[in-house]
Amino acid sequence: MKLLPLGMALTLLAAGTAFAGTTAAPAATVSAPASAAPATHKSAKECMKEAAHQKLSGKAHEDFLKKCKSGEMTK
Repeated sequence: MKLLPLGMALTLLAAGTAFAGTTAAPAATVSAPASAAPATHKSAKECMKEAAHQKLSGKAHEDFLKKCKSGEMTK
């Protein structure tokens, strides 16, 4: 009689791991296609560092920061 609860526990454990393993696969196929690149916006800190490195000042500095933060600047 003690084998019945042990067998039930093992069955539930096996079924639980099988169920947990199958839920991860559909989530990966539903994600966005690899060809669609996410928008890369730099932080204000990174843009400020780049502007300082290029030794920009005045209007050029402001324009560079706007473009950098909006993601128009690419390397």
